[in-house]
Amino acid sequence: MKAWLKSLGMLLGVLSIGTLTSCSDEWEGAEDVSKEMNRISLSGEIEQVAISRVNDSGFCDGDVMGVYIVDYQGSEPGELQNNGNRGTNVRHTFDESTQKWNSAYDVYWKDKTTHIDVYGYYPFGSPENVAAYEFEVQKDQSQDTSSESMGGYEVSDFLWGKAADVAPTANVIRLPLKHKMSSAKITLVEGEGFADGEWVSLEKSVLVKNVKQNAIINLATGEVVATGDVASTGIIPYQKDDYFRAIVVPQTVSAGTVLFSLTVDGMPYTFKKNETFAYISGKMHNFSIKVDKKEETGDYTFTLLGESIVAWENDDVSHDAIMKEYVVIESEAGKLDECIAAAGKDLTKIRNLKIIGEINTRDFGLMKYKMSSLNALNLKEVIIVNGSGGDFNEEGTYYYDGDALEIPPYAFDGTNKLTNLVLPDKLVTIDTYAFHGCSNLTGSLNLPEGLIEIGCGAFWGCRNLTGALKLPSTLKYIGPKTSSNGAYWEGVFRSCGFVSELIIPESVVGIGVGAFSDCRGLYGELKLPDNLEYLANEAFNEMPNMTGSIEIPQKITEIPYDCFSNSGFNGNLLLHDGIVTIGDRAFSGTPLKGELVLPKDLTVISMDAFYGCDFSGELKLPKSVRGIGDRAFAYNWRLMGVLEFPEGVLSIGAGAFAHCRSIEGLVFPESLESIRYEASYNEDGGAFEGCYGIGSIVCKGGIPAYVQPGAFNGVAKDNFTLEVPQSAITLYQTEPGWMDFKRIAAHHELVCRPSIANAINTECTRNLVLNAEGDWEVESMPDWCSLSQTSGSQKTELTLTIHEMAKGSEARTGEIVFKLKDKDYTHKCTVSQYDYEYAEDEIITLQKATKGNNGGINLIFLGDGFDAKEISEGEYMAAMQEQVENFFGIEPYTTYRDYFNVHTAIAVSPETGIGTVNTIRYAKFETTFTGGVGLKCDYDAVFNYALRIPEVTKNNLNQSLIIMVPNSTDYGGICQMWADGSAIAFCPMSTYGYPFDTRGVIQHEAGGHGFGKLGDEYIYHNAFIDACDCTCCGHVMELESCFSLGWFQNLSLTGKMHEVPWSHLIFDERYSDIVDIFEGGYMHSRGVFRSEQNSCMNNNIPYYSTISREAIVKRIKAYAGEEYSFEEFVANDSREAGIAASRFAAPKFTGSSMRHYQMHPQIHEGSPLK
Repeated sequence: MKAWLKSLGMLLGVLSIGTLTSCSDEWEGAEDVSKEMNRISLSGEIEQVAISRVNDSGFCDGDVMGVYIVDYQGSEPGELQNNGNRGTNVRHTFDESTQKWNSAYDVYWKDKTTHIDVYGYYPFGSPENVAAYEFEVQKDQSQDTSSESMGGYEVSDFLWGKAADVAPTANVIRLPLKHKMSSAKITLVEGEGFADGEWVSLEKSVLVKNVKQNAIINLATGEVVATGDVASTGIIPYQKDDYFRAIVVPQTVSAGTVLFSLTVDGMPYTFKKNETFAYISGKMHNFSIKVDKKEETGDYTFTLLGESIVAWENDDVSHDAIMKEYVVIESEAGKLDECIAAAGKDLTKIRNLKIIGEINTRDFGLMKYKMSSLNALNLKEVIIVNGSGGDFNEEGTYYYDGDALEIPPYAFDGTNKLTNLVLPDKLVTIDTYAFHGCSNLTGSLNLPEGLIEIGCGAFWGCRNLTGALKLPSTLKYIGPKTSSNGAYWEGVFRSCGFVSELIIPESVVGIGVGAFSDCRGLYGELKLPDNLEYLANEAFNEMPNMTGSIEIPQKITEIPYDCFSNSGFNGNLLLHDGIVTIGDRAFSGTPLKGELVLPKDLTVISMDAFYGCDFSGELKLPKSVRGIGDRAFAYNWRLMGVLEFPEGVLSIGAGAFAHCRSIEGLVFPESLESIRYEASYNEDGGAFEGCYGIGSIVCKGGIPAYVQPGAFNGVAKDNFTLEVPQSAITLYQTEPGWMDFKRIAAHHELVCRPSIANAINTECTRNLVLNAEGDWEVESMPDWCSLSQTSGSQKTELTLTIHEMAKGSEARTGEIVFKLKDKDYTHKCTVSQYDYEYAEDEIITLQKATKGNNGGINLIFLGDGFDAKEISEGEYMAAMQEQVENFFGIEPYTTYRDYFNVHTAIAVSPETGIGTVNTIRYAKFETTFTGGVGLKCDYDAVFNYALRIPEVTKNNLNQSLIIMVPNSTDYGGICQMWADGSAIAFCPMSTYGYPFDTRGVIQHEAGGHGFGKLGDEYIYHNAFIDACDCTCCGHVMELESCFSLGWFQNLSLTGKMHEVPWSHLIFDERYSDIVDIFEGGYMHSRGVFRSEQNSCMNNNIPYYSTISREAIVKRIKAYAGEEYSFEEFVANDSREAGIAASRFAAPKFTGSSMRHYQMHPQIHEGSPLK
């Protein structure tokens, strides 16, 4: 049976059946159980007399079993079928490092009320008939297990189990697996007449005879029936010392028939019974045979000492247990050494130890200092009780009064030989440095439920713990708030090697010093618990594989030093208003993006706090800020606009804004006392060094602040006027640091907005607003410009006309100089005009459709934020043409390109670039990064502009697509969609790397959303879509609304194979190799399904899934007035390049999203036409 749901959520390795919900039959408390609580977990264990395996289940790494899941029919059990069960022969592989079973795929509950039966069997096979599964025990069971295959004994050991009448529950369900074959154990006992050492050297062999080796097994009942003929050759058992064990099919052997033969030193012996003998399923038949040697002849005699039928003992050979066999000790607290001695063991030679019973602190000292060979330790069933230290360390004492259910401090500190560890099921505290420096400890770390606190340095330096880290839901404290003894490195998991998604339980209230520092393999998006009370320094630094946004919980008021430094977080930073200090290097070297909104109560921004981040937009400093540390914002080159320092700021540190080259102006308060500089190898020691974009500075202080030489290195000092109070002009002109500025004048209120205007050849008008503190007049103006008025008072709205310039003319620039009447104070508006081949707003058709019945499908490419200079230099048309080729650079658009008309128009913006929440840019269509919904514009203006194109009409606007290309290198696409089908796809000229480059943005937003009406397949939230309580994205209602419009055919709310929109592709041999059912999409990991693992709608790779390609072609055919044919689609479909692209080494999914600024579509009601 095809795996109908590929599993992405099995990192914990639990044998799982996920929870299926529907909108009509929801789970109670869904909000609380939307993640792991929904999952049904089973543990497969072998029922036998004693367990001696390190993993405590009888299985070893790589063992595979098959599982069937059958729904109840009402109150009656369902019947196990060959196919069509809820789960049929689901392959599960044991992972010894995590002690869990990994499923090939998840299976889901029918609903919240239907019970199930669960059947399991081992070893895994391919049953054609579940009522008569053919099985054969091996002839040679002495054959050892190898890396390629199981040994003869192990592969013969058939196990079966059933968990009956299981109701939906979050608890672990035990699936007991029982031996269904029979076991024969023959033990040879040394008798009399042997010289010293002679018995050991004798060659001995056993052969189990006259048994059938084939069986039929009913997987519904576990019943085994022997079939076939009695084998002519016997079964060779495995041998360990003087006992031999063989697995036999349960059966009856006739009276007087030889049961087994044995040979000692070449002398044969046969054993038979005078009555019928039955090999019983699940039982072990013991035979003890004494061998004596006659001194006079050297012959051997054989005597049956005893015969018994007992429970199946644990197997030493089956499941590769020889090398991992535990010494099992039942201990009394404080007397572990005595209990080991009583068991006849040398504590210095024990390699693998399992302890049951009770221990205390003295016993931990014994294990650490005296058990020098200890490699594997299983404390699963141990109870730790109160107790004091004893006499075990280098100096002869181990002083510590241990608490109950606590692993004491330094318990195994520096114990390099320890490789395997199973923690107690009952545990409250793991104390300071308990496993610090256990550098050879391997596998995963599964911390038990009930654990509340982990002390500092508990697992610091356990670099070979390279499996998963599973934190329990009861955990409250991950290390202390402050380090002890001033040691800054005391992180609980510092420098551990875990490779898994980091999920911090909501129960956690404290994350201590360096808790996860240098855990370079942990990945995913960090969700800090809402009730977190303390967050210590270095908690999440040096974690390069962590991604996404950081949101600081409300109870955290200080961000300590290095808390998130040099980690991979690459989303937004969300800081609440209660935060008052941000410590040294708190976010240094972490590529956080977007606008930085600082808390309103923030007082201190320490050195390097945001050094090397990637924030953009205009930075607003809170009024409460008093100090800005050295290099606090250095190298945030996307920060822009005018930076105003609030009253109360006393000092600006060395390099505070070094190389923030997009900052345009500075306003310094009266309170400012110093602006610092320090010599630096990287030339970033000046507070504003390398801020080449600064074009205005206003100083409000009557006494100049002290400026260290070099503070403004790189800032042009003769290109603009340094504005200072009238009374302080002379002071600034003579003050070191300020006197370098060549234009120093008094500050007055006279500002023109915008202060630039530009145009190409054609005559055009621009709107200006002049703010003046009194009467004003125009002092001068270029003769090729005119104003609606040349004098006025206070705020005045003006119309500037830039007259036509002859084709072929040189570019011209002039200044309109405004002057306050009766005052020597002016302000300039710079006007520029450039020669260009096209006129402003001229419509250009780049491609004319040659196929279709309706005159072609219209694509309108428009740029926003391109000024006249950029347009005259060809940047606008180059960008439009590049975007056109990007759009058609993916199938099926490449094949169906001739169905489209492609238009553009020369849209001149007053300024270059686009605005943000805190930054105003005068763009033609007012395109703006909003933060909340990505990008927006003046929609009416855009649609009316598009309707100027003759081929675009009100009747076909809803079948046309407008592609807006903002003049921005940020990665941040979005599609604004209307229910009638109209759409504007915003596709910035992203400079981010593949697959989030410009091509990826337009193929996702325009080709996917805008025209194809496809839904997002990426994942933000590790939650069921119908149980997620986030407010950032759509849920079931939004998805169903899109389905009702005929959109989002690449998604489904059901995982049922015959109900998904792509069911016809799953079994089509032309697509069945790639099309299936995969869970996760529309921002949620559960409850939404997609058809292929990777696609453009998931992570922007240049490949649409098959159902997406078909949906696009159907839409092209419908708009073109042609009939759609599936076979025609298949004939024209080109997927080879897409397959290669879809298997490109794209970023791996980590439980959460790979996407940072591209947002899901915003869907508006009705039509954009008024």
